[in-house]
Amino acid sequence: MQNITTELEYWFWLCNIDGIGSRKIQELLAYFKRPEVIYRLKVEEIKSAVYLNERQWIGLKESKKDEKWKNKLEQARKKGIRMVTYFEPEYPSYLMPLPDKPILLYYFGKLPTRQRKMAAIIGARNCTRYGYSIAEEIGKILGKNGVDTVSGMARGIDAAGQWGTLEGGGESYGILGCAVDICYPRENRQLYDALIEKGGIISEFGPGIQPYASNFPMRNRIISGLSDFVIVVEAKERSGSLITVDFALEQGKEVYAVPGRITDQLSLGCNRLIAQGAGILSDLESILEDFNINKRKNETKVTKFEIELAEPEKLLYSDLGFEPKNIQTLMEDTNWSFLELTETLLSLQLNDLIEEPIKGYYVKKQKQ
Repeated sequence: MQNITTELEYWFWLCNIDGIGSRKIQELLAYFKRPEVIYRLKVEEIKSAVYLNERQWIGLKESKKDEKWKNKLEQARKKGIRMVTYFEPEYPSYLMPLPDKPILLYYFGKLPTRQRKMAAIIGARNCTRYGYSIAEEIGKILGKNGVDTVSGMARGIDAAGQWGTLEGGGESYGILGCAVDICYPRENRQLYDALIEKGGIISEFGPGIQPYASNFPMRNRIISGLSDFVIVVEAKERSGSLITVDFALEQGKEVYAVPGRITDQLSLGCNRLIAQGAGILSDLESILEDFNINKRKNETKVTKFEIELAEPEKLLYSDLGFEPKNIQTLMEDTNWSFLELTETLLSLQLNDLIEEPIKGYYVKKQKQ
C-alpha cells in the first residue's frame, strides 16, 4: 500500500476508487466510520462487512496498490483545485439533506453559503434570442436584489442567467459534469473565468474527468440541491432541464416556469410544468414578492462586467433586445438622424456589444 500522511489524502483516495460512488462510500463510512480505517483493512475484511460487486471489489483492491490516485491528487494541488469533504464546516449545508450527497467537492473560487438566497436558472442550450434575453434579465433582477444563481454553465439559458446575475452585481456558481479543471463547453471560457472571480466552479468529479453524458444527471441533483427555487426558461418536452426539475421536486424546492406559445417546441416543457402545478413566471419581478425578497432601491453599484459607454451608446443599447430591429424602427425609437444612428451602431459593434444577424437588423450580442 502507498504511504498516506494526511486526512485529505485518505478522503481523496476513497472518492477516486473506480466503480465506487457516493452511496456506496456512505455505506462504507456508516460501518467503518473513517476512510483511514477502510484504507488499512484488507479488501476481504471490507467485503465481509459491506456488499461489494465485482467492479467495486476490483477497484478497491487495485486502488491500494497503484499510484494513479496519488498522481491525480498531485495534479489537483498543482492546479490550485480546492477540496472540501462533507464533514467540514465549509461544505454547502444546502447539500447535506441529499441521500446521495457528494462526499468530496472540488472547486475554484468559493462555495455558496446560506447567507443569501439561491436560484437555479436553467433551460434550453439552443434557445431563442427571446429566451436568452428573459433568462439574462431574470438573472440581473435577482443579482441586483441579493439573490445568487446556480446552473450548469451550459450554452444558452444557463449562461444567460449567470451573465445576468454577474451584471446585476450578484454571485453565480457553475456546476460541471466534468472536472473543474476542464472548461465545458469551451466557448464559455469567458464565463468560466468570471464565475471563478464572482462565485465559483464546482464539481464532484476529480481532476481530468471528462464531460461524459452519464455525469450530467448526477450534476443536476447538485444544481437543484443548492437552490431555494428553480426557474425554467424554454425547455423542450424531453429537455434535460426537466431532470433538474424532478430532483428539485423530490427535494421539496419550488419550481417556476416561463410560459410560451403552444406552437413553439421550446415552450412545450415549460407549459407542461405549468399544467402540472409549477409557478407561472409571467412578471419578471414577481419572483421577488413570491419569495419575500425585499427589492433594493436606487442600486448604483457598477460591476466590472459593465462597459463604460457614452450616453448615446447607452440609450441605443438599452433600446435593443434579442429580437432584431431594423434601422427604420431604431430611428423612430431614438428620433435620431440616419447618420447619428449608424455612427452609434458602429460604436456598439466595435465594443462587441451588438451584432447584425441580417443586413440592416441589429440585436444585442449574446455572451458566451
